[in-house]
Amino acid sequence: MTDLRPDPDWLAGRRRAAAAELRAAVSATHLVRERPGFGWRLSPAPGSILASVRMDSWDPNPDYFHHWVRDAAIALAAVPAAMAADPGSEGFWRQAVADHVAFSLCTSDPARSGPASNPLKAGTRPDHRRFLRPDAELAALCGSRWLEEPRFAADGTPDLENWSRPQDDGPALRASVLMKLRKILPEAATAAGEKLIERDLAHVLAVAGRPAIGPWEEGPAQRTTFTLIAEWDALDRAAAWADERGLPTDPWRTAAEKVAALVRKARDPASGGWRQSIEAPEGALDSATVLAILHAGREAGPFALSAASTRATVAGLERAFAALYPINRGRSVPAIGRWDGDVYFGGNPWFPATLGFAELHYRIAARTGDAAAFARAEAWMRLIEEVAPDPAAPLPEQFDRTTGAAVSCPALTWSAAAFLGAATARDDAVQALAR
Repeated sequence: MTDLRPDPDWLAGRRRAAAAELRAAVSATHLVRERPGFGWRLSPAPGSILASVRMDSWDPNPDYFHHWVRDAAIALAAVPAAMAADPGSEGFWRQAVADHVAFSLCTSDPARSGPASNPLKAGTRPDHRRFLRPDAELAALCGSRWLEEPRFAADGTPDLENWSRPQDDGPALRASVLMKLRKILPEAATAAGEKLIERDLAHVLAVAGRPAIGPWEEGPAQRTTFTLIAEWDALDRAAAWADERGLPTDPWRTAAEKVAALVRKARDPASGGWRQSIEAPEGALDSATVLAILHAGREAGPFALSAASTRATVAGLERAFAALYPINRGRSVPAIGRWDGDVYFGGNPWFPATLGFAELHYRIAARTGDAAAFARAEAWMRLIEEVAPDPAAPLPEQFDRTTGAAVSCPALTWSAAAFLGAATARDDAVQALAR
């Protein structure tokens, strides 16, 4: 029988590399980004977190040299794992968290106003003009609209390119992560950190449950289960956060229950899991739903890691991708993509999704002692080793559905964060199963 366990040396090397990749994306003030098509030159601000340090321009690889609010929150959640992988990095990460809080307060400042017109217009080449964000959108930026922005330029200025808006997952994820980190890192528990949590939570309370652009940033606006579960998690955690301050908890609990009730409308009769959105047809599953459950990390309740609905969603996605991708033939676990109709860069397996499924099963094994769940997680990690054998190379966004070759962004910060999450969960599972 083929050994489905990942190589220990590869695991150790990959963990160090992932921690270094994450660190390289944070406060990368030494980098200079030139976008000749727009006549745009910038350097990242302290506290920014790049979705990728790569300076590609859709030629053919995508340009992810931006600060995405959602991706940044996911990266922030991996900071404890990055610190553990590189013990000498604690000082860097403590400063990075403080800088990130300051950066986020600045970019979301309700007193801030957008420019009256797109400042790139004068220097933009004719073939790039269609990518410019309309003047009216920029001029309307003020108040809470800053919290609807999916991304910012790496220097903290408004995103000047066309993109899908509004998005509501970022503030919810950021608030949840900061509420967790404040128990570990004092930099997240400062007055500034509390102010950012308050601002994010107030926004989540105001918009929770409305249609918005989902995590994959494709229209139309829907009530995606990824965003709804992220909102529910933030609101539910806010009740305990308010209780610590002697504040009323009922508004948060009531809002969380309303969002949970919306998620229940997305129950999929075909699989028994959760559909991609309330608006999605029967059988339309999306791995982002599982990632939202993973980020929430609950041990009990309808959105628990091992809840029947979670397991049904996972099983439905596994069946779909096992049949869809040639690379999955003969495997005990399938490479995981976003959804079965995905066509972005060919519609391939994603590193964050496949690693997310591994982490989920490691966490289940750690909590329940389920050796079968651990074995499946090991098989997914071994699959990652097969398609990314060089432990020192950056982790891409996708891998080819047939050959396993890297596809799309060659170095995705989210992938590095996902690996750190899976590796940390593996440590916990190994210890639990050894008892």
